Amino acid sequence: MKIGFFVLLFPFIYFLIDLYVRFDLIRLYSAWQLLYYGISVIVSTLFFIVGILILNKIKQRKILYTSFLILFCLSLVLSILGSYVFFYFNGFFPNYYTYAYFKNEPQSAFFLLKDTIKFQDVVIFTLIYSSLVVYFRMLSRSIINWNSNRKIILGAIAFVGLFSLLVVKIKKYDQCLMVDTNFYAAVSSQLLNWDKSRTYQGEGLGFRTPFKMEQSKENVDFNIIVVVLESMRKQNLGVYGYSRNTTPNLSAFQKAHPEEFFVFEHPYTVSTTTMLAVPAILTGIAPYQKPDIFYKQPIVWDYSSILNYNTFFISSQNMNWYRFDRYYSKEKLNHYWSQEKSHHPFFNDLGIDDKYTINHLDSLFNVKDEKPFFGVVQLNSTHYPYTVSPPFLKWKGTYVDDYDNAILYQDHVLNKLMLQLKRSGKLENTVVLFTSDHGESLKDHNNIGHVDSYYAETISVPLMVYLPKSISSKMNMKAFKKNLSQTTSNIDIAPTIIELLGLEKRADVMEISKNFTGQSLFKPISANRTLITMNNNEVVHFKVGLSIIKNNLHYIYRMNIVPNRAELYDIKKDKKEAKNLINAISKIRLEKLISNFNEYEVCKKYLPQVQ
Repeated sequence: MKIGFFVLLFPFIYFLIDLYVRFDLIRLYSAWQLLYYGISVIVSTLFFIVGILILNKIKQRKILYTSFLILFCLSLVLSILGSYVFFYFNGFFPNYYTYAYFKNEPQSAFFLLKDTIKFQDVVIFTLIYSSLVVYFRMLSRSIINWNSNRKIILGAIAFVGLFSLLVVKIKKYDQCLMVDTNFYAAVSSQLLNWDKSRTYQGEGLGFRTPFKMEQSKENVDFNIIVVVLESMRKQNLGVYGYSRNTTPNLSAFQKAHPEEFFVFEHPYTVSTTTMLAVPAILTGIAPYQKPDIFYKQPIVWDYSSILNYNTFFISSQNMNWYRFDRYYSKEKLNHYWSQEKSHHPFFNDLGIDDKYTINHLDSLFNVKDEKPFFGVVQLNSTHYPYTVSPPFLKWKGTYVDDYDNAILYQDHVLNKLMLQLKRSGKLENTVVLFTSDHGESLKDHNNIGHVDSYYAETISVPLMVYLPKSISSKMNMKAFKKNLSQTTSNIDIAPTIIELLGLEKRADVMEISKNFTGQSLFKPISANRTLITMNNNEVVHFKVGLSIIKNNLHYIYRMNIVPNRAELYDIKKDKKEAKNLINAISKIRLEKLISNFNEYEVCKKYLPQVQ
């Protein structure tokens, strides 16, 4: 009786802790979700009991006993402690796609863990792990008079049967399970589908088939640079009115060029994962469009190539991440450079310090060439964990402080870019467009990061344009300036560049432009514009949901929590999205807003049923 009490003590305490952590959620579970939660409690308990019985059986075989004890306790600490820490940072438990990322991108996952884990975390882990080892060692070495062989066999059969059911249903019920069983079921499912996943269907970018366009005899005599920032949310930019002066150089540049530097007030991204957002910026094709369009649309530098521009793409990021190397493999650029080609050490996940990228860019500016240039520059300073050198450590203590320091450093880097243009005599003849792939959540809505969030902080990105007067005089500036206060997007970059280059009336470009859901910033943008954000389609399978902005309304359907949840905010008045209006809007008006998703086939399978 006494030993039985101690055997069940740990699973009982663990169950109470889990019940406390998810109490507000569990009250919302459906009958089926409660059933699977109950099954996971049984499986978790059986796992503990069978583990102790096995340890008791092999206690005389020291090497086998010690090895099993170490791995058993290690798996428990990693699955339970790791899952609760993940829940604290993200507001939901690790799901099937979380473990898919670890499997398919182990290098990136390793660097994220390395940059996240602090010394105190190691101490806590060690203490808990040591306590478990002592606890299970004590139990396994006690006298257990349970007809062990029969108990082990029956327990193992029950465990395997119920656990197999959880593995089969893991994608649907991963948020409803005890975190240890969720971990084991998700990992088992990933292992069972290992070969299928290695084809990278839905796990990475594929090869593009570039659209061929005929060379033009027309000449354009100005340069264009597209700067793609990483995880940059506009809310924390001084140039966007942030309380902290995080962008002293950009703000000074704006003041010095009031008729040439333009800041768009309401830009949003079409995806909060780099894997979809960057292709959207460079091609003008959104995640909700068909894959055959996604892989055939020209990249922005292709348009300049037909006008005999020198083209370059330089990036602080590693192109092996999610197979961007395959995506760009058939591009005919005059110059291509990235982290793996630079041979500089990793910095902020799988990138390099932007100072190396900007120095490399300077070498391109100093090349004497009569041809104009078109370049894309992808930076990385504001990627997690927001590492900067001491001169830029202005604020200390929180994630927001670290992030703001990173923006301060990014501002320094961008200032170097503009100074390089000025020194080379190219500033007055170069258009520079600044945007970001997505924003970043800093615990605004109980989340750190961006992939699993569509809230304002992750979809709001900067959109700024430096447009010299010599070039703006030839453009429709009336529409451009009016669009400063309209809903815009990073997907507007491609159609804007086509118009800048004067290619919008070419027959082949007109045909290509039919695929655009983005709009040129030089043409009137409707006040009723609809903008969809999503991370889940035929190319990328993240379990996040859908987002749509129309006028001032922002609708989010969250699929990464259980139960799935619909939320609605006034994104312009309620900038922090603190007041959920989903119960304050009429059913007819809500259905009309959601019906905008029906235009795109891929959106339909993620649509909720309006009650």
